[in-house]
Amino acid sequence: MWLCYLIVHNVGWAIIIFSLLIKSLLFPLNLKQQKNTAISQLFTPRVQEIQRRYKNNPEKQQEELTKLQKEGYNPTGGCGTMVISMLILFGIVGVVYKPMTHMERFDKAEIAAIVETAEKIDIAQAILASPEDAEIIKAFRDDSSSITLVTGKDEEGKKTSNQVVLAKDFDYNAAKSSIVVTAEDLVTYGTFTNGEISDIIGKNSRVSATVKNAINTICNNHYNEKSLYGELRALKAYENQNHRNLFTANENISEELMGKLDTLLENMYFGPINLIDTPTLSWSPLLIIPAITLLFALLQTIIQQKIQNKQNPQMAEMQGGMKMMFYLMPLISVWISFSVPAGAGFYWALSYLFGLIQTVVTAKFWPADKIRAEAKAKMEALAAEKEQRAKVVVVDADGKETEKVQRLSELSQKEIRELNRKKLEAARKADAEKYGEEYSDSDDEDDYDF
Repeated sequence: MWLCYLIVHNVGWAIIIFSLLIKSLLFPLNLKQQKNTAISQLFTPRVQEIQRRYKNNPEKQQEELTKLQKEGYNPTGGCGTMVISMLILFGIVGVVYKPMTHMERFDKAEIAAIVETAEKIDIAQAILASPEDAEIIKAFRDDSSSITLVTGKDEEGKKTSNQVVLAKDFDYNAAKSSIVVTAEDLVTYGTFTNGEISDIIGKNSRVSATVKNAINTICNNHYNEKSLYGELRALKAYENQNHRNLFTANENISEELMGKLDTLLENMYFGPINLIDTPTLSWSPLLIIPAITLLFALLQTIIQQKIQNKQNPQMAEMQGGMKMMFYLMPLISVWISFSVPAGAGFYWALSYLFGLIQTVVTAKFWPADKIRAEAKAKMEALAAEKEQRAKVVVVDADGKETEKVQRLSELSQKEIRELNRKKLEAARKADAEKYGEEYSDSDDEDDYDF
């Protein structure tokens, strides 16, 4: 992804190139999977018979299925490409969530300074969204030695009568979005030690539940060291022109770094779509991502079903009850696209689009019925070849016996007669054991005259 980004200097185009590149590299594996699936369908009747015959004997069932695998049956032929695709998806999600790390390759110290400033801005906005809470926090800042101002308890832990009636219900997001944080606000309402944050969001804090929950989410979810959200949240904070001066004031953020941030923010846009944002049900250009994801996913599912019904009607009838699952996957994909940043959803949609193209190309040039016909002919040829071979005992000049596999056409009449005699004796012995009869060996050559 980074190499693609270096070429086009835009995350959206980098995702397109990367998706096409990955699909091209995985095409041979996907084609092999298609062939394995088509060939394995030839074994379906035998697999079902083994499962029916040995349903109460799992060990024997597994033994017989293993024998089938030696003939070409491969029940896990498509798992490899699926695992690789999921790993790549997780990698793309990581890249989209951390563009400072993976796209522009900022130093860790630079990222830490940007994220720290953004976290302070978010905390200050959360507190200033409620004037009553801001009043309590300011009093606490003016006299931080008095824990009573936040918790409502004195030094000995006793409740005080200095209780304030706080606003419980207000439109937090609307209030927060309209707040511009000044440099003074950043110090008063955004800069706290871990201990002070614990007091503010603690169980006995007099701060309203809405603001406590907001601060807890900001500190322990959005900007936690293990969280994926930090860099995206920082970019959103930086995107607000009213707060650019707060980043400039940080001595660890140079003008050169600010320039890189401007470039990265610009390159995160793909047309009108900001790829760092997560789509919601409210109308915006971001809704294009879930829409094309649903469209491409449905088209791929429908076309795959039509191709399968045409090339393998029997298999289509057997999977009739699973069709609902096939159509459920597009809905799951839409849900995923509403749960991750637009960049990750964009990659997910492109995967369906290129997968759709791959499905059509594969069906055109490597149809399943043709693959099965070729595989069946090959299996029959191998079976005939195997039938024409036999194990015989060869005696060398020194009288040493060795077992050797030879074609029947290479054996003498005497060797063939001896081979058939042993086969017949083995069959008679098996019948005798089956029916509880006594078996006696016979050397009568007439029994083997043919």
